[in-house]
Amino acid sequence: MLALTVSAGRWQLQRAADKVVLQGVIDAAASAVPVPVQSLGASAALEALAWRPIEAVGRFDAERVVLLDNRTREGVAGYEVLTPFVLSGSADVLLVNRGWIAAPARRDRLPQIATPDGEVRLIGLATVPSTRFIELRAQTDDTSRWQNWTIDRARARWGLDLLAFAMLQTGETRPVGVVSASAAQGAQAAVVPADGLMRIWPRPDAGIDKHRGYALQWFSFASIALVVWIALAMRRPAEPAAAEGADLIAAADAPADAEPIAPNTAQRDRADVARAS
Repeated sequence: MLALTVSAGRWQLQRAADKVVLQGVIDAAASAVPVPVQSLGASAALEALAWRPIEAVGRFDAERVVLLDNRTREGVAGYEVLTPFVLSGSADVLLVNRGWIAAPARRDRLPQIATPDGEVRLIGLATVPSTRFIELRAQTDDTSRWQNWTIDRARARWGLDLLAFAMLQTGETRPVGVVSASAAQGAQAAVVPADGLMRIWPRPDAGIDKHRGYALQWFSFASIALVVWIALAMRRPAEPAAAEGADLIAAADAPADAEPIAPNTAQRDRADVARAS
């Protein structure tokens, strides 16, 4: 038990060390120069793209908009707005999370979302929508509100040739030829642009603290097991050793046909045997 818990704790520490390296890669990628999506194509390695700034030029498909339901910001309920983005000079389509918008007071109403016309330029972070979630049902009240949205679900629903990764938009939507200083940096900032969408994305976390916490739990179990083992090893027998020795002598002196001797009557039985002889 002790060896097992110590081994599990060391394994979790190794996992934490691996995640430290991964977090460094993520942080370095987030500060890199934005990569044009058109130069990546469908064969781009997802591991190398994770949380890297990317740049895309194309047009929004305003006919296909999905609202991710039950998204909150500072305690306010709302939606994240997903829209396919048709890349210029290519048949590829990029799924873009354009940001968050507050929900109307009434559930039967949807927020009014302005979608830019024409060719625009976007700056954001590359990400892959998670496929690990639990949901009672995928779709909510209508065709535009969903609890979760994946690349495969979007392909099946829209029938579009979507890339295997998506974009978390971080800057404003700019017409082609107009570039701002903040957009050029691709920084993650709290931006409320003209379309009314808030773009505040949490810092990518590789989960280092989680594995360190697991390691602490396993080492705590090991400490408890060690204390219990020491306590059991130091525990003394309940019967004195001297009494056990007297019982053995009495049993050796008794006749072969004598009845079993009780441990606490050894001296009396020895006297009876002496008188009988």
